[in-house]
Amino acid sequence: MKKIEFSLAAVYIFFYTIFLMVASEIMTLIEPHNYRTFFDGLWWSVVTATTVGYGDMVPHTEAGRMVAIVIIVGGVIAVAAFTALMTSQLVTTKIFAKKGYENLEGLEHHLVICGFKTPRKEVLEGFKEKYGERIVIIYPELSPELEKVLEENGLKFVQGEYNDELALREARIEKADKVMILNMHDEYADAKVLETVIVIRSLNSGVYIIAEINDAKFENYLIKSRCDEIIMSEEYNRFLLSKSISEPGMSKVIRNLLRTQNFHIITKHPFEGKRYAEAFEESIKKNQILLGVVKNYITGTQLKHIVLNKIRYGNESEKYKELLGKIKRNEIEMEVLINPEDDFIIPEFSAIIIMER
Repeated sequence: MKKIEFSLAAVYIFFYTIFLMVASEIMTLIEPHNYRTFFDGLWWSVVTATTVGYGDMVPHTEAGRMVAIVIIVGGVIAVAAFTALMTSQLVTTKIFAKKGYENLEGLEHHLVICGFKTPRKEVLEGFKEKYGERIVIIYPELSPELEKVLEENGLKFVQGEYNDELALREARIEKADKVMILNMHDEYADAKVLETVIVIRSLNSGVYIIAEINDAKFENYLIKSRCDEIIMSEEYNRFLLSKSISEPGMSKVIRNLLRTQNFHIITKHPFEGKRYAEAFEESIKKNQILLGVVKNYITGTQLKHIVLNKIRYGNESEKYKELLGKIKRNEIEMEVLINPEDDFIIPEFSAIIIMER
């Protein structure tokens, strides 16, 4: 729609320019004493067509006045039609965006959110800090609440079921960087999340998928479907409730820990191959506290590409060939180790968890 409208506008401007140039040439032929150069005729044609009418140049012959009438009428019609065309384009684009028909051509390295829950302000700010306005929400209907979130944050919208391949393709899932699948807590919600993961993996084998589920029995199915991160909301809620009874204040500790800006997972660090105790001492010198290690932080397609390059150019090809086999068998899983033993060796492809002072 947008391409058609702008192509029409370009053709419109082209023919209108030709119309003014022809009128200018005619005036220099009809009244050469009054319009000595082509530019004199063009100046008069533009001023007349736009109904500005400075009055510095006017036709004196009947033929010249007839040309002026044609230019005035044609100019009024042309300007009105062009204004209507541009207004129609802007209104149509806005309506299409609201209905989920926004043109996302060229969008890549973006975040796709499947489902909608009223987000906290700080959550959206966290998303926008990394992706800006490169965020697409897929949802079956445009509620007033969702419309408000889209308009206030400049987010993009695709209307449809998020387990539908067409809706995912429209959100350019093939070019996405990350996907977050929200559990909408309706009937068969976890099954729908699992189905969505399977469809997404068939469209983009390298995208990072985060899925929210309620029932822990779906966790193994999601792992086998190569879901990168699984969030079990009900389990977290039960854990916090339990800890609040056995260890009062724990829920506040965890909440503050999640909200702090000093808590980070770092992938590029100098501790690979070092003992945990040694890494801990070095982090203290940098005004950081090393809390733990995330083994196999790099997984999936990204890890596969890194390993293939190491096999091709490295000296330890046998070790990496064995690792490549595990990747193909989907045996590499992310593992979080909080405060491991002092002699624990921080492995390759791991990240560290730190708290900055």
